[in-house]
Amino acid sequence: MAADRVVFYRTAVDRELLKSLTRRRNLPGLVQSLAMLGLYAGGIWGIMVLWSAGHWIPFVVACYLFSAFQGFLGMEASVHELSHKTPFKSRWLNEAFYGLFAFLTWNNPVHFRESHRRHHQVTLFTGKDKEVVIPPGAFGPMDYVSWFLFDYGKFAMIMRGNWAYFRGRDVPDTFRWDPLFEKDDPRRRRMVAWARFQMISHLLLIGFFAVLGLWPLIYLVSFSYFFATFLTRSCEIVQHVGLPKDVPDWRLNCHSMDFGPVMAFLYWRMNWHTEHHMYAAVPFWKLRRLHEAIAHDCPAPVKGHWRGVRKILALVRAQRENPEFVHRHVFPDTAAPPKMH
Repeated sequence: MAADRVVFYRTAVDRELLKSLTRRRNLPGLVQSLAMLGLYAGGIWGIMVLWSAGHWIPFVVACYLFSAFQGFLGMEASVHELSHKTPFKSRWLNEAFYGLFAFLTWNNPVHFRESHRRHHQVTLFTGKDKEVVIPPGAFGPMDYVSWFLFDYGKFAMIMRGNWAYFRGRDVPDTFRWDPLFEKDDPRRRRMVAWARFQMISHLLLIGFFAVLGLWPLIYLVSFSYFFATFLTRSCEIVQHVGLPKDVPDWRLNCHSMDFGPVMAFLYWRMNWHTEHHMYAAVPFWKLRRLHEAIAHDCPAPVKGHWRGVRKILALVRAQRENPEFVHRHVFPDTAAPPKMH
């Protein structure tokens, strides 16, 4: 794979500043991870109280909102950032939360870490980047409906990989790598072992909850990740949708957006996506500072999550009308020319 790595343009950053930006600490990662875990546990507790009291309408509403939050524990946010090993100075803390959040969202931490490493190396290069493959006009009406109800596309993508790995196979792959690991790669064995642990553990939890009559926990713990995904999907599509492929410049094939404090927190600051791709070693909580350091060389970010979503949906509509259309960012006068080849 090393021979396929693309040499991307990267805005120069002062050496001392970059050293400061990449310095890791445990406290910010611990605050973020425990806050996410606290919201998860608190949500389950509140929902079970509503269920026990027979408050059915608030119970259903709370389950729906819980699912909308649950997605941020997965590869869209928590699992993603922890896969980079940047949130914590202590590796064991990083790996403990990485494994926990991956388990709660049916993600395979061995598989995702390697897949995402490759995505960074060959971002949006046709035939090379298998993790992010975005056809023109990628989403239609049924996709949007599923994001507000049951996200069958996400369920199928994750479960096809998990079921293959559980059986000791690596095809079909979650992201259709062909395959991700060579047969003698020890990570392949760890990927399979995780899938078996995860599948068996979830089945045991489902059985345990059923025996105790704690029916909502079956949904909340094992299946809520696949419902009401509209918030995480709305963050996911503002990463790369509508942009040129096969260009070695993350300023061209990434969107950066200035989210408000709530969405930025839930999303682990990944709204600064160009910045994250340029310097993936910078922890999530320093990405705004990185943005300020390279803003002179990058397109201005869209301000606000929903403004960003509206922009992306407009790009999708334009591509449905003209599959050859791609959005070209406007660069400031101070920026270096885009790197096209």
